[in-house]
Amino acid sequence: MNSREEILRRVRDGLLDLPEDERRVPMRRSGGRHALIDPAERAEVIERFVERLREHGSLVRTVDLAGLPAAVADVLYGMSVQTVLAAVEPGPAWLDHWAGAPSHRVVHRGTDSADLIEAVVRDTVAGDASTGSLALDADGEPDVSEAVPQVCVVRADRVFVSLPEALDHLDQRRPLIWLGGPGDTVLARQLVVLLVE
Repeated sequence: MNSREEILRRVRDGLLDLPEDERRVPMRRSGGRHALIDPAERAEVIERFVERLREHGSLVRTVDLAGLPAAVADVLYGMSVQTVLAAVEPGPAWLDHWAGAPSHRVVHRGTDSADLIEAVVRDTVAGDASTGSLALDADGEPDVSEAVPQVCVVRADRVFVSLPEALDHLDQRRPLIWLGGPGDTVLARQLVVLLVE
């Protein structure tokens, strides 16, 4: 457990003693700036997001939605893995192309086979263009080693200009994990990001 995880654990433990209605923390709102952004500005946000990811050592590939299953399969074939955790919504549909090959196995949330997992395919809840970090749903997932490669699917409309704006769109009670960013370069090098535009 690194220092960041320890601090977050202490915060979570401290919140357990509070009544449910006092666990919510007021956040500075982004003021709806996302609703006013023009296409050129949007393109700059996406470009900055991709730059930050690459600066930290992540691989980034842009795909369209129709080509996503083939892109996921291409990445997984390149990794030469046989057992993959599907931590995505809608789930196995993105992995059907890859899973059809002999000896390929897809396990799902709630599995106790964490030691067999060679890669994880995730659906990203939000991306922060200012840091290149990703918010991911952590509910019901087994603990997976940081050495395991992560394939993260990011929809372009879920990439936000800053962390406050990203948080403005998230349910603060939803269990999330954040990957990447300047303080997480070792894990960032294990990320392959498929940006769906």
